Amino acid sequence: MLRLSLFGARIAISASMIALMVGCGSSADAKRDEGSPGPSSGSEESGSVQTEQDGTSSIERIDINGDQKADVFKFFRVLSGTGDTAKRVLIRKEMDVNFDQKIDIVQYFAGEAGKEVLVREEMDLDFDGRVDETRHYKDGHKSLVELDMGFDGRTDTWRYYQKTQTEDGRTVVRLVEKRRDTDGDGTVDVWEYYTAGSLQKIGYDTNGDGSPDRFTKTGKK
Repeated sequence: MLRLSLFGARIAISASMIALMVGCGSSADAKRDEGSPGPSSGSEESGSVQTEQDGTSSIERIDINGDQKADVFKFFRVLSGTGDTAKRVLIRKEMDVNFDQKIDIVQYFAGEAGKEVLVREEMDLDFDGRVDETRHYKDGHKSLVELDMGFDGRTDTWRYYQKTQTEDGRTVVRLVEKRRDTDGDGTVDVWEYYTAGSLQKIGYDTNGDGSPDRFTKTGKK
């Protein structure tokens, strides 16, 4: 049931993200691969934008759906200049994807002006004001996803990803390991190991020492 609930929350998020990500200036790997928060009727390119600058800080407020309320907020560090000629670095972006005036997704960026890349993304999948999924990015690709599968405010699942190549030479980002805290005590007790995207082995901590001591093979050799 928890997995179905999480899947449903991601579906509710994904439709809005398609529109809200247009013109966001994030890395290519920011595209949704597992779904991401509810309905949208516009994009950043078509929405009205208000810009404010205070010294070395600047913020853009963007109204996506035309209700005269900002839905996307971009925060910049100003390097030089003012107004439209200012040289700025995007450092954070906040999005209200279901238009309830509450932030559902926060993205953090690093890099030079015009070459910013996404380094972390926090999502409230069920719109209760708490982060349910945090994605970490390294060198432009997803490296770790932390999940609260129980929607109780505690991280209980960690997914590790690695960039690799397929047999036909395509570059892909694949799940290589999943760690789970199944009893809610804050300690990992189940490890899942993947090869080429397929589950190969599961490890269990049966004595509570924080390491797997019993293994079950599930994949082909």
